[in-house]
Amino acid sequence: MNAAHAKQAPNSTMPEEHRYRAISKAAVTCVVFAFLGLLAFAGSVFIVIPIFGLFFGLLALVNLKRFPNELIGRKAARIGTLINLICLLGGIGYHTYIYATEVPEGYERVTFWDLQPNKAKPNTFSKRSKELDGQKVFLKGYVRPGAKQKNLKKFILVGDFSSCCFGGDPKITDIVSITIDSNQTVDYSLRMRRVTGTFKLNPQQKKLKGEKDIPSVFYEVIADNVK
Repeated sequence: MNAAHAKQAPNSTMPEEHRYRAISKAAVTCVVFAFLGLLAFAGSVFIVIPIFGLFFGLLALVNLKRFPNELIGRKAARIGTLINLICLLGGIGYHTYIYATEVPEGYERVTFWDLQPNKAKPNTFSKRSKELDGQKVFLKGYVRPGAKQKNLKKFILVGDFSSCCFGGDPKITDIVSITIDSNQTVDYSLRMRRVTGTFKLNPQQKKLKGEKDIPSVFYEVIADNVK
């Protein structure tokens, strides 16, 4: 017993700085999300990133308090949690401000949701589109890639990445034909575009030249500006 006790004594009296403690995985994950959380300012869809970061940061702080002799990383967890909180609140505030100020005076905000018809009547245009015909509108979306991707005067605008960039097959009510009525041109990219112009409804569907995948459309915007 004395010999066994003598062998254990050095470990029990070992200075705390010499004891092995594992780095909190939750703290490391929190820091990773903190860096990725900066994307929350690039697009509202990325707001979810700092939310996950906060979850792992709080989890790390709880575990570090419960197991102070087994885990390290308290400083990293605190800094990561703070950055994630700043990204979350800052991202929400930034996108709220953009949403409140992005529509130019004299234009009406329109979403792709407004253009969806009654599900009981497939392959028809929406009731809202009738009201918008001839009106000045503001619409956000993504340029759908085609054969030509530079200096575009005409292009298809869609509401999400699945029908824009990854080979999706959008419904006719998920697309808007854009024709730029100025000297401006745009290039294809993954960035969201903001379009202002006059909305046109084509009840009999308008045939599009040079579009193999999308031969005709209900909705069209004669754009005076694309950002």
